[in-house]
Amino acid sequence: MEDEEREKLFEAGKIAARIMEEGIEKIEEGAKLLDLANFVEREIEARGAKPAFPVNISVNYIAAHYSPQAWDESVFKKGDLVKLDIGVHVDGYIADIARSTIVGGGGSTEQNDLNKLIEASKKALDNAIKVIKPGIKTNEVGEVIENTIKKMGFMPISNLTGHKLARWNLHSGTVIPNIKTRHGDTINEGDVYAIEPFATDGFGRVVDDPNAIIFRYLEDRPLRMKEARDILKYVRENYKTLPFAERWISGLVPRFRLNHALRQLAHTKAIYSYHILKEKNRGIVSQAEHTVIVTESGCEITTVG
Repeated sequence: MEDEEREKLFEAGKIAARIMEEGIEKIEEGAKLLDLANFVEREIEARGAKPAFPVNISVNYIAAHYSPQAWDESVFKKGDLVKLDIGVHVDGYIADIARSTIVGGGGSTEQNDLNKLIEASKKALDNAIKVIKPGIKTNEVGEVIENTIKKMGFMPISNLTGHKLARWNLHSGTVIPNIKTRHGDTINEGDVYAIEPFATDGFGRVVDDPNAIIFRYLEDRPLRMKEARDILKYVRENYKTLPFAERWISGLVPRFRLNHALRQLAHTKAIYSYHILKEKNRGIVSQAEHTVIVTESGCEITTVG
């Protein structure tokens, strides 16, 4: 790995880690999800970087891919388990970090159980990081994650994974499962991975919600609708192959035309839709995540302050 690449990966990671600390502090009863999203993304840009994807603020049984819309009025409620997932890039070099917290802290029996659920994903992440080194298989790391979460009395989310990162590419092919799988890919020195265990007190799988509010540019396609053409041109030029939020483009076209334009873009496969992911049995979900660079004898975490 080139020194410049490594430097930018760590720069992105430090920014992500510091904003994570500040963002977690803003998760309190009555606070708006939209205000938190705007704060995180504004701070990323204020520190000389860009969001690698729209900040995910997923509550309770929602596991991932929820990012507030421009008109979102939802607020955090006492006892909510909130997953804050932040992506930062510096010149396309990505850092991805996530933490879980409970609104209003702990104390009750129910909140103590949620704290244990948070600890399960965090401990699984710690144990996965300890074993990552050149030559290990991705499914071996998945087995460590699965065993850790199950020993703590919960289920890993079997159809969510960690992912290899490349420049301008959040999911560059190889995945690190959260369970033991039959086959695995070899992890090599210089690889960059986002490791993200998800734990739940539910079934252990996520399903798609019909709604999607995060998207990604795929390719130019013939489009009848002017608003759709305008959106596609804008996201190609501004976000390249990285995901974008519906609210990031909400000012480009009137609201009553926005959904129609996005549906046309998705239908023609000009953009990819990230559907909101919810736990199959509406179980509560926790998440923990760091980005690591694989080194000669182990790995280094980039997403630390």
